[in-house]
Amino acid sequence: MRATSVVFIIGILAAHSLWAQLDLLTPDEASRIVKQIPRVVAAAERLPCPILADVTGDPEHAITFDVEVRAGCHTSMGSSLIDRYVVNRRNGAVTTWGDDPSKVGGRASEALAEELIRHARNRLLSVRESRCLALEAARGLPGWDDAPGSISIEPVASRGSPETVFHLSHKSLAPPVEARATLYVDPRTGHVRNEAAAAEVMSAGLGELLAKLIALRSPILLNARDALSVALRVPSLAEISRRKGCSLIASSESTPELSQVAPACDGHYVEGAGIAVNLRDGVVSDADTGKVIDAPEAALLASSLISAVHEARLHLQEEVDGKCGGSERR
Repeated sequence: MRATSVVFIIGILAAHSLWAQLDLLTPDEASRIVKQIPRVVAAAERLPCPILADVTGDPEHAITFDVEVRAGCHTSMGSSLIDRYVVNRRNGAVTTWGDDPSKVGGRASEALAEELIRHARNRLLSVRESRCLALEAARGLPGWDDAPGSISIEPVASRGSPETVFHLSHKSLAPPVEARATLYVDPRTGHVRNEAAAAEVMSAGLGELLAKLIALRSPILLNARDALSVALRVPSLAEISRRKGCSLIASSESTPELSQVAPACDGHYVEGAGIAVNLRDGVVSDADTGKVIDAPEAALLASSLISAVHEARLHLQEEVDGKCGGSERR
């Protein structure tokens, strides 16, 4: 008889944008802290399945995690709740859920929280990046990009405000007119506010630039298509995928840094044949046990794909540096 396996599921009880505020812990970072709580670590060591984590969460508030044990790595039957934890995205503190919460922690989880909080603080936009956003926002102001002219920008003391303030002027040549504006850039979110209009500035160029700045702060990961390509170099999955009516299905819903790849034939999953591809390093493991799978061809392809992702990140940084005036060390 096949032994019943179990899996930890850490589910987050809210779903919103991941990057609403750059200097707060992301849901994935918060889940990593939960995984280091002594009770969770002790339970995981007794179980043959890896810990999985959902990665959605409320971008403005603490995130609540349900930690469950489930019978079978690929089924939700027989779930039992171990505990419910709340992670403060501002300081990484973990408490129990309820009307009378108590602090939960340990040396490993608290040390990890401190490290991740430092990383989160480093994600704040620099003055150079804020200036670049303000210039791009100015080009979207009415009349500022319609006629030939020049835009000048000057930083202003913000008097204790978290926003970076800039005075800008636009001098057009025909007709010879000068327009002025004061823009506030929030280094925590990248949002740009026009003082005169009392509204946020929005434009396609501004959105594209902000997306690039956020991407430069995101982990360097393979995508789901890359994961499938790597999975096809695992002999057991390659053999199944060649059968009539069979295909591979990839999902990274459990965590953005791990793609689950499972073969399905005639609309049904093939039991026990699923693998997991680590999107950071391309390492392939058994989806049930977490044991690394020795697949040289998959490892070689993964290494090549990761190099390509790093190269693409370098090109993105060059694009931003070219637009914003070179690199700036924090």
